[in-house]
Amino acid sequence: MNAIAEPAWSGLRRLARFGMRRRAAAAPCGVVLMYHRIAEPASDPWDLAVSPRNFADQLAVLARFGPVGTLAGMRAALDRPAPPRRFFALTFDDGYRDNLVAALPALTRAGVRATVFVASGLTGSDREFWWDTLARAMLECPTLPGHLHLRLGGGRHDWRLGPAPGRARRMRLIASVRSELMRLEPAAIEAAISEIAAWAGIERAGAAANHPMDLAEMQALAASGQIEIGGHTHSHAALTLIAPEAAAAEIARGRAALRDRTGQPVTSFAYPYGLHDGHGLAAVRAAGFDCACTVRPGIADAASDPFRIPRIQVKDWPAERFEREIASFAGRADGT
Repeated sequence: MNAIAEPAWSGLRRLARFGMRRRAAAAPCGVVLMYHRIAEPASDPWDLAVSPRNFADQLAVLARFGPVGTLAGMRAALDRPAPPRRFFALTFDDGYRDNLVAALPALTRAGVRATVFVASGLTGSDREFWWDTLARAMLECPTLPGHLHLRLGGGRHDWRLGPAPGRARRMRLIASVRSELMRLEPAAIEAAISEIAAWAGIERAGAAANHPMDLAEMQALAASGQIEIGGHTHSHAALTLIAPEAAAAEIARGRAALRDRTGQPVTSFAYPYGLHDGHGLAAVRAAGFDCACTVRPGIADAASDPFRIPRIQVKDWPAERFEREIASFAGRADGT
């Protein structure tokens, strides 16, 4: 893909947001906000974390814009004979422990419900998610060996860092390694990440605060009355990079496990990494889900494809910036 200059990207973003504002003004709409973590990790190259303070302030801002709730709640609201002008759905991907420890108390205080998409096979892991170990190795180690050599998928991969690599070079390395690892089976990813951790001289497990929820924690979250548990496959597989049969098994196995563990319906799904195609969409529907989220920016309405619902990624914005961002695509809180 050809590179586009930053001013051009900015223009495209402004145009897209103008289109979203026009849709929001023309008909009732749903805005799905995508979170991952409520935490302050030392490294966060993909902007997955929002601090507890900013999250609480963001919830206060949202209260001025319209009803806020789960993905299922949003879809039900849009199907009413007289739907609200705007409905905001809060979603969290992956199943981090801080969803229980930090997000749930803030949601409870605000009287807001949310959807948490859980990768069922990673629940109870004694180590952090593999992408967090990759980020920690590449960004938090002052010095690194000059070369990284890995055997992945039967082939040899080599990356050269050079002496004293700066952040930009480290970020390029993260992106390159991540794209290769996403293509592998879970066991191969784990072997490669463990090798990277040893190469960088760090422990694979990471801090317990950065781990996925264990079974009891996930069950407590589901039983809180504030959270809808949604599917996110079994092992957080990149569905378009594996065989269609394997993708279908990942989707169905994840839903069955979550339903058995929570005793609750599991009707909402989020595609890991946002990757999906016709095979994945059909497999999600066949597994018994009612809807699925992408990571494509946009807003939804009653006519939107329920298996390609767009989302807006929320970053660690303070209240004023968050309000500007929301207004830029959904209109101002006062309706203008």
